[in-house]
Order: sequence, then structure tokens, then C-alpha cells
Amino acid sequence: MRKALVLLILTVLLHGAAPAQRHHHERSETPAAAPCFDPGDRNDIRLWEGTAPGATGSDPCRDIPFLRMFPAAGGQSAASPAIIVMPGGGYDRLSDAKEQTPVGEYFSHQLHAVTFVLYYRLVQTDGTYRYPVPMWDGQRGLKLVRYRARQWGVDPNRVMIFGFSAGGHLASTLALHSASDFDLPVHDAVDSTNARPDLLGLGYPVISMDPEQYAAKSSHDHLLYGYRGKELDHLQRYLSGQDNVTPHTPPVFLFESMDDARISPLNSVLFAEALHAGNVPVEAKFFQHGLHGAGLATGIPEESAWPELFQQWLEGQHFLR
Repeated sequence: MRKALVLLILTVLLHGAAPAQRHHHERSETPAAAPCFDPGDRNDIRLWEGTAPGATGSDPCRDIPFLRMFPAAGGQSAASPAIIVMPGGGYDRLSDAKEQTPVGEYFSHQLHAVTFVLYYRLVQTDGTYRYPVPMWDGQRGLKLVRYRARQWGVDPNRVMIFGFSAGGHLASTLALHSASDFDLPVHDAVDSTNARPDLLGLGYPVISMDPEQYAAKSSHDHLLYGYRGKELDHLQRYLSGQDNVTPHTPPVFLFESMDDARISPLNSVLFAEALHAGNVPVEAKFFQHGLHGAGLATGIPEESAWPELFQQWLEGQHFLR
């Protein structure tokens, strides 16, 4: 199986994929407004009712992690599936608006899923909110959706996470280490909820934190700011998805363009290989061409096929009913 996957990737690379440097001018990054919590918006939901663990202030644009909810379209009477979207940006910013509201609206309307965009805390220039703070926020978001499932019309047995770029690293880390609480210092009733997502979706993800295995320097340096020596070595292994697949890893959908100019696509290749080797179901879609940060990839040849392929996969997983 692994040999077949490697041959597939080589075939894609050898048949027309343009060298990454040819696409540096194709900047897909669309500046996003600061993801600020709005207490007057009933669709903005704080992850913690009070101060979040580790918070250094109360700035709604920096210190308050939250979910922004997009209710499922169609007014279904039965409980709906839920998808928690984790946008990317290198852990120090959320750089692309295309991975946020457009995806939330698409999943809620096209898939009839209650969709949440997670606004996790971002690493500051002094290292504030470095690892494990983003993991605390991501896991809390997942647990909160299950804990309040009845209130929000969610089926607690159909909750998945979908991450883009660095958000893909966050999502995959949560899926791979769902038995851990990442040393969260305080707990309440929400924290007793199951932290394992039922499915994992990834778009052009950061996977590796190992500098010798295609780690994205920006994500690595922000998330692991200030760690040194044996502690850094341990975290680089612990947070490299390709090294942490287990039989408990949920089924995965992944898409990637092999000419990704900003994050090495070999992150996705390594992860797909590890999932195959671990007998974890994976649907990996490798396109010759695409743009990093494109979100739904509307109008982009090849890569624009991923939302429909994702829906077909969800149907095959009986996630959509």
C-alpha cells in the first residue's frame, strides 16, 4: 500500500506539476479582519465563560478564544452533524479570510452541518500563547460542541474537525492525541466530554514539526517559541503527525496541491503514508496544481474539485444523513 502511494505521488510530480517557485506571484492570501469576539453576537461563543486558562488579558481580539457558529441550513428536525473549522496562518495570525466565513457558510448550507469556525489564541512576539495554548483552545472547542450538542441541534456522535495549513496541524494534533489534555491547568464539567473527533479533514496541512522532515519553519518557530534542548526534541516528535498515528486515529480526508509554494506538500505525503501504514482509513486527494490558502479553491483548476470530493467522502462515512 505504501509503495503504491509513493508511486502515485511520483506520477503526479512527473506529469505536469509546475515547480513551486513559478507560483510565488500567485498570492492567495487575503487579509482577514482581526478575529475579535463580539459579546453582542449570539453566534460568537466563548470557549470558557470566564478567563481562559493562561490568558494574560481580556482583549477580545487577542485573549478570548471563541467559536463562531453557522447554523445548519434547512431547519432539520433531527440533530445535525457538526464540523469545527480551524483556519491557518502560522500560529501567529489567521492570514486568510477564505478559510473562515466562506467555508463556514459552505459547510452549513451545502452539507447541512452545524459549522463552527474556531478562533484560537495566536502566539505573540514574546512567546505568549505558544504550545500548548492553541491545543487547549482547539480541544475545548471540540468538547464544548459535544457538551452543548442538544442546545445547538448537534448529533454528538457526528462531530468532526477540519483544519487548513497550520490549522491542519492543530486539528491533526487534536485527533492524534485526543487522550491527552495537554496539561490543561483547570477543569470543569465540559472537560469530561469525549475529545476524539469522529472524522478529521485537512487542507494543505502542516503536519511535521521535525526540521529534518519538511517542518514549516514559521509554524514551528511560533508554536515552539523558547523551547530548547531535550524538551524541544520531544515536542518536535510529539507534534509531528507522521510519527503519532495509532489505531485510534479517526478516518481522514486530505487534499493537497503538489505545487504548493508555501508549505511543502511532502507534509501531506508523509501523513498519508503513515495513515496507510497504520491501517487508518484515508482519502488523500493530490492535485498537480493549486494555491495554498485558497479555502474552497473556487475557480482554481483541479483544486476546486475538493469540496465535492469531500462531500462524497462524508456520505461514504455515513456522516451526512
